[in-house]
Amino acid sequence: MKHSIATSENIAPLQERLRTHPLYDAIKTIEDVQIFMENHVFAVWDFMTILKSLQQKLTCVEMVWLPSRDTLSRRLINEIVLCEESDIDGEGGYASHFEIYLRAMQRCHADTTQIDEFVSSLENGASALVALENARIPDCTRQFVYRTLSTATHSQSCELAAAFAYGREHLLPDVFERVIREVGEIGNERLGYFVTYLRRHIEVDADSHGPMAEQMICNLCGTSDLNWRLAEQAAVRALEARIRLWDGILMQIECHDPEVTHAKGESPSDAKEFFIEAAIQLGWSDGLSTDEISQQLHMSAKQVEAIVASGDDIAG
Repeated sequence: MKHSIATSENIAPLQERLRTHPLYDAIKTIEDVQIFMENHVFAVWDFMTILKSLQQKLTCVEMVWLPSRDTLSRRLINEIVLCEESDIDGEGGYASHFEIYLRAMQRCHADTTQIDEFVSSLENGASALVALENARIPDCTRQFVYRTLSTATHSQSCELAAAFAYGREHLLPDVFERVIREVGEIGNERLGYFVTYLRRHIEVDADSHGPMAEQMICNLCGTSDLNWRLAEQAAVRALEARIRLWDGILMQIECHDPEVTHAKGESPSDAKEFFIEAAIQLGWSDGLSTDEISQQLHMSAKQVEAIVASGDDIAG
């Protein structure tokens, strides 16, 4: 219990920055909501990446089944997955929260082209990194999703659970309440289904998923000081990534000129190089070796080292 309280206190300033972020006050028109959704939908998609990664670690999803040892975490994660992947959709059927979000985008005439192309690329066999690299989305959104993919690929169970609980489930009810308040003031009936999505998320996160996720962290970390340190560091990284995403969306709303593909003045090749360099730097900060980073980016170790050396030369 003392570890949980200490972690909550240590990450509280970052959570408060998100609760009071100026992005919410900037949402004044339906066009602003559309910009928000066109970016945020990628965070809705990659939420499932964290969730399914946890399910893989805490349960058996192989054809030849064996019971996992951690029965409590197994129960908790399967309950959360059931709701997130096949919730009641409010229209007599079932859908994932991602699919419900897409419907909300369509009903308020937000552009789903980029997320549709991204999902289609995955369906056609592209790796998540390749699909992300080719996606025509702002860099703030690309980097947020990359951070999630990196966490899902290289983290221990306690780190995944912390990113999931403190960076998502524990935080989003307060964040979505702010979004609802601003969206409600716009008063456009096209936003009704979006508000329904937000209210449903608040309901399940605050009443069940948030407490369940926190219980899962306590179960996975136990009394290990090391595990709690890893969990706190993962939570900090997740919260900082969300702040950067919110900063990027705010900039787009203020400019009303969303970065459709990449930063202004960059060519597609420049954007690709920037993404790879940023991915390598994130790998270093996560403590990955050159070989691990090269495997993740489908590059040789020599290519990774050459990119890093080139960046050092420019900096010098």
